[in-house]
Amino acid sequence: MPPYESFTLPCAATLLAQRCSAGTTVQFIVRLADGRSFAQTVAADGRPSTVLVRGQYIAGPAGAPLGFYRRTPVPGASAPPAAPNLAPDPFATIAVVSAVDRAYAIVLAGIVTVNGRECYDLQLRALRDPESYPLRELWVDTTTYDVVRLAYAWPYNGVTARVTYDFAPVGPRDIWTVVHIDAVAVSHALFTTHTEHVAEDLHDITFPAVEPDADFVP
Repeated sequence: MPPYESFTLPCAATLLAQRCSAGTTVQFIVRLADGRSFAQTVAADGRPSTVLVRGQYIAGPAGAPLGFYRRTPVPGASAPPAAPNLAPDPFATIAVVSAVDRAYAIVLAGIVTVNGRECYDLQLRALRDPESYPLRELWVDTTTYDVVRLAYAWPYNGVTARVTYDFAPVGPRDIWTVVHIDAVAVSHALFTTHTEHVAEDLHDITFPAVEPDADFVP
Protein backbone atom coordinates (compact mmCIF):
# COMPACT_ATOMS: atom_id res chain seq x y z
CA MET A 1 0.00 0.00 0.00
CA PRO A 2 1.44 3.41 -0.91
CA PRO A 3 1.90 5.92 1.93
CA TYR A 4 -0.37 8.60 0.41
CA GLU A 5 -3.10 9.01 -2.17
CA SER A 6 -3.90 12.31 -3.87
CA PHE A 7 -6.95 13.12 -5.99
CA THR A 8 -9.07 16.10 -7.00
CA LEU A 9 -12.82 16.73 -6.99
CA PRO A 10 -15.03 19.71 -7.79
CA CYS A 11 -15.61 21.36 -4.42
CA ALA A 12 -19.33 21.60 -5.17
CA ALA A 13 -19.48 17.77 -5.12
CA THR A 14 -17.97 17.53 -1.62
CA LEU A 15 -19.00 18.28 1.96
CA LEU A 16 -16.73 21.36 1.76
CA ALA A 17 -18.95 23.05 -0.83
CA GLN A 18 -20.03 25.89 1.47
CA ARG A 19 -16.39 26.90 1.98
CA CYS A 20 -15.55 27.21 -1.73
CA SER A 21 -16.42 29.68 -4.45
CA ALA A 22 -18.21 28.45 -7.58
CA GLY A 23 -16.08 26.34 -9.91
CA THR A 24 -13.38 25.59 -7.34
CA THR A 25 -11.43 22.32 -7.50
CA VAL A 26 -10.10 20.73 -4.30
CA GLN A 27 -7.07 18.48 -3.95
CA PHE A 28 -7.29 15.82 -1.24
CA ILE A 29 -4.28 13.93 0.11
CA VAL A 30 -5.04 10.92 2.31
CA ARG A 31 -2.37 9.37 4.54
CA LEU A 32 -3.27 5.72 4.07
CA ALA A 33 -1.67 4.51 7.30
CA ASP A 34 -4.37 6.15 9.41
CA GLY A 35 -6.78 7.99 7.09
CA ARG A 36 -5.84 11.50 8.21
CA SER A 37 -6.20 13.90 5.33
CA PHE A 38 -5.14 17.25 3.93
CA ALA A 39 -7.26 19.27 1.49
CA GLN A 40 -6.66 22.53 -0.30
CA THR A 41 -8.18 24.44 -3.16
CA VAL A 42 -6.31 24.13 -6.44
CA ALA A 43 -4.77 27.49 -7.32
CA ALA A 44 -6.20 29.13 -10.43
CA ASP A 45 -5.54 32.47 -12.11
CA GLY A 46 -2.54 33.04 -9.91
CA ARG A 47 -4.56 33.02 -6.70
CA PRO A 48 -3.00 31.25 -3.69
CA SER A 49 -4.55 27.96 -2.63
CA THR A 50 -6.59 27.80 0.59
CA VAL A 51 -6.20 24.98 3.12
CA LEU A 52 -9.61 23.47 3.96
CA VAL A 53 -8.69 20.32 5.92
CA ARG A 54 -5.57 19.57 7.95
CA GLY A 55 -5.35 16.23 9.76
CA GLN A 56 -9.07 15.46 9.88
CA TYR A 57 -10.81 12.39 8.48
CA ILE A 58 -12.77 12.70 5.27
CA ALA A 59 -15.76 10.62 4.25
CA GLY A 60 -17.93 9.96 1.26
CA PRO A 61 -21.54 11.03 0.65
CA ALA A 62 -23.70 11.12 3.78
CA GLY A 63 -20.57 10.40 5.83
CA ALA A 64 -20.03 6.90 4.44
CA PRO A 65 -16.44 5.60 4.72
CA LEU A 66 -14.42 6.15 1.55
CA GLY A 67 -12.74 2.76 1.47
CA PHE A 68 -9.16 4.05 1.48
CA TYR A 69 -8.30 2.59 4.87
CA ARG A 70 -9.61 0.14 7.45
CA ARG A 71 -12.59 1.43 9.37
CA THR A 72 -11.90 2.17 13.04
CA PRO A 73 -13.48 -0.26 15.53
CA VAL A 74 -16.93 0.47 16.88
CA PRO A 75 -16.55 2.37 20.20
CA GLY A 76 -16.31 -0.12 23.04
CA ALA A 77 -15.24 -2.99 20.80
CA SER A 78 -12.25 -4.97 22.01
CA ALA A 79 -9.01 -4.94 20.06
CA PRO A 80 -8.14 -8.10 18.10
CA PRO A 81 -6.09 -10.57 20.15
CA ALA A 82 -2.33 -10.64 19.74
CA ALA A 83 -0.74 -13.46 17.80
CA PRO A 84 -0.33 -16.58 19.93
CA ASN A 85 3.01 -17.13 21.68
CA LEU A 86 4.45 -20.27 20.12
CA ALA A 87 7.80 -20.13 21.91
CA PRO A 88 8.98 -23.44 23.42
CA ASP A 89 7.41 -24.21 26.78
CA PRO A 90 7.01 -27.26 29.01
CA PHE A 91 3.71 -28.11 27.33
CA ALA A 92 3.54 -29.05 23.65
CA THR A 93 1.35 -26.82 21.48
CA ILE A 94 -1.12 -29.08 19.72
CA ALA A 95 -3.24 -26.48 17.91
CA VAL A 96 -3.86 -22.80 17.31
CA VAL A 97 -7.49 -21.69 16.98
CA SER A 98 -8.74 -18.47 15.38
CA ALA A 99 -12.35 -17.33 15.75
CA VAL A 100 -13.84 -15.36 12.85
CA ASP A 101 -16.97 -13.31 13.41
CA ARG A 102 -19.80 -13.84 10.93
CA ALA A 103 -21.37 -10.42 10.45
CA TYR A 104 -23.36 -10.95 7.24
CA ALA A 105 -25.55 -13.48 5.49
CA ILE A 106 -24.30 -13.52 1.89
CA VAL A 107 -26.22 -14.58 -1.21
CA LEU A 108 -24.83 -14.93 -4.73
CA ALA A 109 -27.35 -13.00 -6.83
CA GLY A 110 -25.67 -13.88 -10.13
CA ILE A 111 -22.74 -13.09 -12.39
CA VAL A 112 -22.81 -9.66 -14.05
CA THR A 113 -20.47 -7.39 -16.00
CA VAL A 114 -19.27 -4.26 -14.17
CA ASN A 115 -16.96 -1.82 -15.95
CA GLY A 116 -15.99 -4.53 -18.43
CA ARG A 117 -15.21 -7.13 -15.74
CA GLU A 118 -17.17 -10.31 -15.09
CA CYS A 119 -18.16 -10.20 -11.42
CA TYR A 120 -19.91 -12.21 -8.75
CA ASP A 121 -22.82 -10.10 -7.46
CA LEU A 122 -22.95 -10.75 -3.71
CA GLN A 123 -25.87 -9.40 -1.68
CA LEU A 124 -25.20 -8.94 2.04
CA ARG A 125 -27.62 -8.81 4.98
CA ALA A 126 -26.31 -7.71 8.36
CA LEU A 127 -27.00 -10.35 11.00
CA ARG A 128 -27.10 -7.69 13.73
CA ASP A 129 -26.73 -3.93 14.17
CA PRO A 130 -27.16 -2.88 10.51
CA GLU A 131 -25.69 0.59 11.12
CA SER A 132 -22.41 -0.91 12.33
CA TYR A 133 -22.37 -3.38 9.42
CA PRO A 134 -23.46 -1.19 6.48
CA LEU A 135 -22.21 -3.21 3.48
CA ARG A 136 -25.13 -4.34 1.34
CA GLU A 137 -23.63 -5.50 -1.96
CA LEU A 138 -20.24 -6.47 -3.38
CA TRP A 139 -19.23 -7.07 -6.97
CA VAL A 140 -16.12 -9.28 -7.04
CA ASP A 141 -14.04 -10.07 -10.13
CA THR A 142 -14.52 -13.77 -10.93
CA THR A 143 -10.87 -14.18 -11.96
CA THR A 144 -8.82 -11.94 -9.64
CA TYR A 145 -11.32 -11.65 -6.74
CA ASP A 146 -10.74 -7.88 -6.67
CA VAL A 147 -13.68 -5.84 -5.36
CA VAL A 148 -14.84 -3.93 -8.45
CA ARG A 149 -17.79 -2.21 -6.75
CA LEU A 150 -19.36 -2.06 -3.31
CA ALA A 151 -22.50 -0.50 -1.88
CA TYR A 152 -23.30 0.80 1.62
CA ALA A 153 -26.64 1.53 3.24
CA TRP A 154 -25.99 4.73 5.18
CA PRO A 155 -28.27 6.90 7.38
CA TYR A 156 -28.94 10.32 5.85
CA ASN A 157 -31.49 12.99 6.86
CA GLY A 158 -33.94 10.49 8.31
CA VAL A 159 -33.73 8.06 5.37
CA THR A 160 -31.18 5.52 4.18
CA ALA A 161 -28.86 6.50 1.34
CA ARG A 162 -27.28 3.94 -0.94
CA VAL A 163 -23.63 4.86 -1.47
CA THR A 164 -21.70 3.03 -4.19
CA TYR A 165 -17.97 3.04 -4.92
CA ASP A 166 -16.29 1.77 -8.08
CA PHE A 167 -12.68 0.54 -7.90
CA ALA A 168 -10.05 0.15 -10.63
CA PRO A 169 -6.26 -0.15 -10.99
CA VAL A 170 -4.58 3.26 -11.24
CA GLY A 171 -1.07 4.36 -12.23
CA PRO A 172 1.98 2.43 -13.41
CA ARG A 173 1.76 0.14 -10.37
CA ASP A 174 -1.94 -0.66 -10.98
CA ILE A 175 -2.88 0.29 -7.43
CA TRP A 176 -6.50 -0.71 -6.74
CA THR A 177 -8.44 2.30 -5.52
CA VAL A 178 -11.77 4.16 -5.59
CA VAL A 179 -12.33 5.86 -8.95
CA HIS A 180 -16.05 6.72 -8.91
CA ILE A 181 -18.61 7.62 -6.24
CA ASP A 182 -22.39 7.45 -6.56
CA ALA A 183 -25.04 8.08 -3.90
CA VAL A 184 -28.84 8.10 -3.96
CA ALA A 185 -31.24 9.00 -1.16
CA VAL A 186 -35.02 8.79 -1.63
CA SER A 187 -37.48 10.39 0.81
CA HIS A 188 -41.26 9.94 0.67
CA ALA A 189 -43.93 12.43 1.71
CA LEU A 190 -47.70 12.05 1.60
CA PHE A 191 -48.02 13.00 -2.07
CA THR A 192 -44.44 13.33 -3.28
CA THR A 193 -41.17 11.47 -3.59
CA HIS A 194 -37.88 13.37 -3.48
CA THR A 195 -34.64 11.89 -4.81
CA GLU A 196 -31.17 13.28 -4.12
CA HIS A 197 -28.44 11.91 -6.37
CA VAL A 198 -24.73 12.70 -6.65
CA ALA A 199 -22.17 11.03 -8.91
CA GLU A 200 -18.55 12.00 -9.48
CA ASP A 201 -15.28 10.57 -10.75
CA LEU A 202 -12.09 11.07 -8.74
CA HIS A 203 -9.63 13.00 -10.91
CA ASP A 204 -5.83 13.32 -11.06
CA ILE A 205 -5.26 10.25 -8.87
CA THR A 206 -1.61 9.89 -7.83
CA PHE A 207 0.30 8.21 -5.02
CA PRO A 208 2.92 10.61 -3.59
CA ALA A 209 5.86 9.05 -1.81
CA VAL A 210 6.41 11.92 0.64
CA GLU A 211 4.21 14.65 2.12
CA PRO A 212 4.90 17.12 4.97
CA ASP A 213 3.99 15.63 8.36
CA ALA A 214 2.53 18.98 9.43
CA ASP A 215 -0.22 18.67 6.83
CA PHE A 216 -1.72 15.79 8.82
CA VAL A 217 -1.64 17.33 12.30
CA PRO A 218 -5.07 18.74 13.30
